[in-house]
Amino acid sequence: MNIEIHEFSTGIRPQQTTDGSWVSLGFTGKYMNVTIDPIPEVVERSIANREFAVAEGASSDQPAIIGRVLGTGENTWSVVAVVTRGRDEKGRSASMYRYFITQGSESEGFKNLRLILAWWESQKIPPRFNPFDTRELRRPNICDVNVASTNFRSPPLEAIEIPVDTPQAILLPPQQQYDLQTINSLASKKYNANKNGQALSWAFNVEALEKPERFLVIQSASDRAYQILQKAISNTPNVLAPANVTDEEALKSAIRGLMNSSQVKPENVKVITDALANKQITSEYWHSLFDGQGSKTAISQKIYSPQMVRLITLRAMVIPETILEFLDWLNIKAGQKPDENQTISLEFQKAIRNNFTKNNLADTIKFLLTKLLEEPAPITPEAIHWLLVGSGSAWVYCRQKIIQDISDDLQLIFNSFKDKTIASSDSYRCDPQTWKSLNQHLELIYSNSSSIHLEEYDSFAKLFESLKEYSLSAYFYQVSQGIVPRKVFDELPNNNTNCFEFGLRLDREVTFIDQIIYFVFYWRYSVQIQIVIVLSMSIAILSFVSGLIVEKTYNILSRDDDQNSIAKNSDKNTKNVTNPIQTKPPYSSNPGNYSDIQLNASQKFNTTKKAIEIIIKNTNQKTGKSKLDIIKKLKFILNAENVNYADTRPSGGTETNQFIEAIYQYQKTIFPEEPKKWDGIIGPNGETAKNLEEDVKNELINQGSNLPTQALPSSPPDGR
Repeated sequence: MNIEIHEFSTGIRPQQTTDGSWVSLGFTGKYMNVTIDPIPEVVERSIANREFAVAEGASSDQPAIIGRVLGTGENTWSVVAVVTRGRDEKGRSASMYRYFITQGSESEGFKNLRLILAWWESQKIPPRFNPFDTRELRRPNICDVNVASTNFRSPPLEAIEIPVDTPQAILLPPQQQYDLQTINSLASKKYNANKNGQALSWAFNVEALEKPERFLVIQSASDRAYQILQKAISNTPNVLAPANVTDEEALKSAIRGLMNSSQVKPENVKVITDALANKQITSEYWHSLFDGQGSKTAISQKIYSPQMVRLITLRAMVIPETILEFLDWLNIKAGQKPDENQTISLEFQKAIRNNFTKNNLADTIKFLLTKLLEEPAPITPEAIHWLLVGSGSAWVYCRQKIIQDISDDLQLIFNSFKDKTIASSDSYRCDPQTWKSLNQHLELIYSNSSSIHLEEYDSFAKLFESLKEYSLSAYFYQVSQGIVPRKVFDELPNNNTNCFEFGLRLDREVTFIDQIIYFVFYWRYSVQIQIVIVLSMSIAILSFVSGLIVEKTYNILSRDDDQNSIAKNSDKNTKNVTNPIQTKPPYSSNPGNYSDIQLNASQKFNTTKKAIEIIIKNTNQKTGKSKLDIIKKLKFILNAENVNYADTRPSGGTETNQFIEAIYQYQKTIFPEEPKKWDGIIGPNGETAKNLEEDVKNELINQGSNLPTQALPSSPPDGR
């Protein structure tokens, strides 16, 4: 049985010298002496990510040798790189690489490395980098497995006894010298013992490595090399890119591209979002990428260049737990006119938000909800309100998803209480810790016991009141205060005396005027009608006068009030006060009567259907998805999954009205400060249609995207 061992070398312009050696007149940017074309992508990416790179000029006169197993499944390649010190015509040294590769399954990686080493050692003169050692395309080296296997050697006992359960690389001093096959066996043993995502890899006879943390076993070439490598390994954070999953250089390039240019390239955003879909990539790794571009320095030293503003903004969108730092660093305050830095951030958010999935952005808000429960809370309801309604804010895009996810969780909590079951942590859309206190007091809460008020949820009530999500606001007022303020209660669809939200009965606040009216009508059978009339008129006059006084007082207070009063209202020490926070609405114009809007939208429903047909056609051409799939995703985005689109008619009806309502709510989400655009109509090529088409396309693309883009960096890999 034979295996093919292909090879290729660093591309240079060589010149023969009088003594028979050679010098380099410069790099060509392409590989030379190639037997395989194209070079396997997984091998090229690894080279581009500097996983074979020795520090420039650090290789000794004896070649350094590096072994790696790359790829997954049948697309697995075992690679041995021989690194030789070369020189240019001026006598300057440079590292030249000659790569030997063979293909096989993942389980054969160690064995194939062993075969390459056995074949390499069997040559009369073990191959080094030599530009004049000519090789031809599709003429690989042939290795007889049976012959090569006879050269296999067992590792010495002392090597077998080396412990392999350490998190860092095994670094061997020059006095503890082993041969290549022993180094390969030791690396294989460590690889099988740890299974931490690190590829099978080793380096032999090296003076210095650019990425020593990417190796399992390293044999140093000298005492000086040992000290250098030991220091490098100990100073390297134990944060690695998941092996064989992502292209680190592509991610770095995408981050640099987004932070350094005011013109956003969608392909850069896609590299980021594809990587976000990969759950093997940890938060620690994301932190290392952003810190590598200067985020930590920008935060600590308050550097506000446009590049740093975009970098910190992108970091907040990618790593949810950095949102607090982001808000503090940019000095975000609700109701405050954006300064220059905040404007740059908002413009950047607006440019990239449609390419981010709602799940990624929603994770940030869900993280903030857990912080809102802390005492004292590091975030205010006003700040979250700003994220969800601010003009240009990326998080506006996920507002409806957040509302739906919280509603689903509250329904799940009630169903669990009703059915006497315990919902699993995986069943929740939000962090289960958000509902920990709620779940601990279900019996008292759903029995409307006056002995329990979960005051930590008061800030939730205020947040959702400011967002005009009155069902959620009423629920959390009931939970936190045992009563729902009248102005919130009156906004509920079924605001009668027997009102429930998510299975919880709501008690409306009883005002002083309510008590007088109750008193009057309670005694109406025992008091003469004249007295009742007099009292009623008195009450009416009292209500009118008190209303004028309250309105006048409010107008005076509103003029004098400043941002500190808003922050004060959200303080946890005021949890027993029933008045919710007062925040300025995000718009001033009146969107009009909804019944008129729905009537108009119903009359123009043919226009909406025509626009949807165009969206379906365009999306089909861009994604190849069927009409059924596109309509399903469109209904998902509009939060109209219960609507039968086939039954919608211009003549109106339940399905049509529900669909118009869904469009209206969607328009409120994407145009939070432009109520004139809330008409429940989708016009062909209009702004609603363009946003909806983009959302549908992104959802369909992201739905099938589980792995990051494997694009190569724009610059050629080192050593070509």
